[in-house]
Amino acid sequence: MRQTRVLVFGAHGMLGQALVRRFAQDAACVLLTAARRDADFCLDMTDDAALAATFSTARPDVVINAAAVTNLAAAERDPGLAYCVNARFAGVLAELCRAAGARLVQVSTDHYYTGDGAALHDENAPVRLLNEYARTKYAGEAFARAYDGSLVLRTNIVGFRYQSGHPTFVEWALGELQAGRPMRLFDDFYTSSMTVRQLADVIAAALGQGLTGLYNVAARHAVTKEQFVVALSDAFFGRPPVYERASVHGMPSPVQRADSLGLDTRRIEAALGIRMPELPDVIASLKEEWNEHAV
Repeated sequence: MRQTRVLVFGAHGMLGQALVRRFAQDAACVLLTAARRDADFCLDMTDDAALAATFSTARPDVVINAAAVTNLAAAERDPGLAYCVNARFAGVLAELCRAAGARLVQVSTDHYYTGDGAALHDENAPVRLLNEYARTKYAGEAFARAYDGSLVLRTNIVGFRYQSGHPTFVEWALGELQAGRPMRLFDDFYTSSMTVRQLADVIAAALGQGLTGLYNVAARHAVTKEQFVVALSDAFFGRPPVYERASVHGMPSPVQRADSLGLDTRRIEAALGIRMPELPDVIASLKEEWNEHAV
């Protein structure tokens, strides 16, 4: 029986690494695509001909797009690049998947909601596109959904990248906590973050059930960055962090930021018959991976 061939874009990123590990567990043939020479396919995402050649060679059954310009300031500085990577690329992938009969998973974002605290937003909630990152990711959703074999997931993820000099939020927070350095933590920025491992598991389950369309995939409740780091510190070090409260809107940045990113996960829970994680589950997943990597 032919192995399922899974083509992962952004394979060296935080989520991409988790996806590669997760699908390798299923004995799938996982093919890495990134702008690095140690990938199976080293690819310029704006080169349509190279992308078509990659599809011809890889012959994927499933394509997972975890590549994006995620830095808000970088997207503002170069909106053309943000559009090419976050939006147009999803459309090109959708057409290639349509021609190949492959499934497409488009990983989207939750940066669409603001001003209502810990509220949870379902898939039909009105969006506010405050910056180029949000605008281009929302356009990417539309391009992906033009193909009826696509699965678009709005999410917020945390985890480890294991790349020196490029810490993730969790890696930065753990470094500060371990050193006992004072931190400034937002008490007005809400997310329903889950780990990349947890998201990878949901993606595998959703593909197994043949889901298509738009789904929120996240933790069941929205918490502030302050609440998240306090829980992280307690679980990892058994003590509260040294910190002062701060506002996300007090950041010295010209980029407008959404601040109420909570996602209502009832649709994905009903579709898969599962319960999405809560904050203690997310922290436990992070600690499990931390301990495994330390061995």
